[in-house]
Amino acid sequence: MSLRIAIVALTRGYPDDKSQYQTLIKRNSSIQRSIIQHRDNTVDIILFHEGNISKLDQEYINSKSQIKIKFVDVSKYFHDEGLTLEGEAKFNLGYRQMCRFNMYHIWDEVADYDYILRVDEDIEINDFDPFIFEKMEKKKQIYLTGRFTKETHRLTNKTLPYFLIKNTDLDVDKVYNHRNPYTNLYASSVKFWNKEKNKSLLKMIALTDQQIINRWGDHTVQGLLLNHRKVRINLFPRLIYRHISHDLIIKNNLVRNLTLNSKYNPVSINENIYLKLKLWIKGKIKSKNKYDFDS
Repeated sequence: MSLRIAIVALTRGYPDDKSQYQTLIKRNSSIQRSIIQHRDNTVDIILFHEGNISKLDQEYINSKSQIKIKFVDVSKYFHDEGLTLEGEAKFNLGYRQMCRFNMYHIWDEVADYDYILRVDEDIEINDFDPFIFEKMEKKKQIYLTGRFTKETHRLTNKTLPYFLIKNTDLDVDKVYNHRNPYTNLYASSVKFWNKEKNKSLLKMIALTDQQIINRWGDHTVQGLLLNHRKVRINLFPRLIYRHISHDLIIKNNLVRNLTLNSKYNPVSINENIYLKLKLWIKGKIKSKNKYDFDS
């Protein structure tokens, strides 16, 4: 059976400076090198954007990439709703709408596919099993990630669990467990997210104003829904990639998946021991919320 597969990302446009596409171009080259050149059947490469990647820029990106990219304008999901944002100003409206797109709207956009591989614009793949989708199908696996991650955003931990308690029948103490997938690179079944019972739960969480106001992230929402449905979040058996913006290298193999990469050792931002210690101390002093990652 020939699977319908897409490799996707939501990316930014840089209309005034083409040099800022270099990280994206490096990402595209790594996809060609690690996946596309090893496969006989077609994999679609899709870049979603907010309407700010011009035709000229699309041609430029394609000319620098060895793969043919399909650009999809999703600006209809990005509009100013006049909300007052809480939390850090650096996480602006666009960032929060990006989280909303990646947790909800993306599943409408990829509904024609069996599996997607999300590879964000700041990812460079160094090693990857190009036939992982067929293996997922054979093993009936729904979701693969490189690492687990905790939710370190205290405003999310202060608001999202209590929203769920008020508006759903989820066992929040059980599913809000800070064992979320690291979503800058993951593979997933599309059908799972478009099942009516999952889509309606996602819609309720993603389309509330609270998601924008409080900056609820897609990794935590995906994690709690997968936990709620008792879907195993699997680790890639073979993977090496660099998360460029966080200066973090993710490596997956049998030994690392049983130790460093296990769900009992979720990554938080990066592996800097001083940052981990700082967050832990800060939590012990300030946090009185049982849903915080350090509680």
